[in-house]
Amino acid sequence: MRSCLLSSRRTLGSPACFPVPFLAGLLFAACAGSSTAAEGAAANQDSSVGPLVSEQLPKAVDLRPAFRDWKLSPRRQGSRPTCSAFTVAGALEYALAKHGGHTTRLSVEFLNWAANKAAGDTDDGAFFSDLWRGFAAYGIAAEENMPYQSQFNPALSPSTAALAEAKTRLDLGLRLHWIKKWNVHTGLTDDHLARIKRTLSRGWPVCGGFRWPKQEQWVGDVLQMCPSNAVRDGHSVLLVGYRDDAAQPGGGVFLFRNTARTGLDGYMPYTFAQAYMNDAVWIDYSSRTNSQASATRPAPLFRDPRGVLTTLPPGRTHRVSDNERAQRHDVNLDRTVLPPRKANELPVPEGPG
Repeated sequence: MRSCLLSSRRTLGSPACFPVPFLAGLLFAACAGSSTAAEGAAANQDSSVGPLVSEQLPKAVDLRPAFRDWKLSPRRQGSRPTCSAFTVAGALEYALAKHGGHTTRLSVEFLNWAANKAAGDTDDGAFFSDLWRGFAAYGIAAEENMPYQSQFNPALSPSTAALAEAKTRLDLGLRLHWIKKWNVHTGLTDDHLARIKRTLSRGWPVCGGFRWPKQEQWVGDVLQMCPSNAVRDGHSVLLVGYRDDAAQPGGGVFLFRNTARTGLDGYMPYTFAQAYMNDAVWIDYSSRTNSQASATRPAPLFRDPRGVLTTLPPGRTHRVSDNERAQRHDVNLDRTVLPPRKANELPVPEGPG
C-alpha cells in the first residue's frame, strides 16, 4: 500500500460512513471490481507455513504486551503519507526484538529513502514491496542515525555512518512472506482471513494495506464499515491481534496499530478486512542466518571446478583395461555391491560331448 490516510476530518459533500450492522448484508456487493493491478515484486504466497489445514486457533490474540516489553511504543506519521513505511518498520522492529530479545527503534526516514533508491523514485511513501526491496539492498538504520522529519525532503540522504550501521541488520536472517499480494479490487478470501489469524496466533504481526474510509466513523474503538464509494486507496496499519466475537460482523475483529488518527490502537470487523484489505504481508527470521550457515559449512579439501574428480559417471564405475585378463568368476565389471567373500555366480559353459 503506497498512499496513506492524512486526515479523518469530516468534509461537506463526502459520502458518510454507516454503522456496521446496517451494511453487513451489503458488504461483498460494495467491493465489486473488474480490473486488476500487479504489485511488481515476486514472492511466494505464505510459502513458509504451507497449505492451510484444519487448525484450532485461540479465540483471542493480543501481541501488544510483547511490544510493551520491548519498549516499542506506538508512533505517529504526522501529515506525511508514510503509513506503509511505519507499518513495515514496526514489523521489522518486532522481528528483530523477537530474534535478539531487544531492539532499537528503527529509522522510518531511512527505510523510506531506501525504498525510493530501490524503486528509482523520489516520492514520499512507498509500497510494501518497494520497502522490502529497499531493506534488502541497504538494511535499515537506527532512528537516532536518521531521525524522522515532519516534512519530506527528497534531497535528504543518510550519512556514511548511518549506511554502514544499517547494513549490520542485513545478515540477521529476516524474511518476508506474502499472504495476499496487492490488488485494490479484491479483499480477503476466507483462506486469507484464516492465514492472517494463524500468523497472529503464532506470534507475528501482519502488515495490512486497506482501502480506508474517507471519513472515519468509530463506535468505541471499532472502525465502522463504509460503502465502496466512501473509501479511498488507502492506508496501512499493523495488525497486532484479533478477537472472535459473534456480535461483530464476520464473527470478530482485528486489533491494529495505527500511526494516523491520534496514534491510538483500534479494531476493525473481519468483514471490513474481507471487503477492503488490499494486501497482507508479515516478517520473521530464519533460525540460521547466512553467516552462521557459512561458518558451519566445512571447507573443501581441494578444488575441483569441473567436477571430474568428484563426479562419477553413470553405469560402470571402473574401467578394465585391455591388458587385464578378466575372469568371469572373480571380476565384477560393473562394480555391483556384493556381500563379503561373494563373487558373481555365473554358469560355466560346457562344450559339446
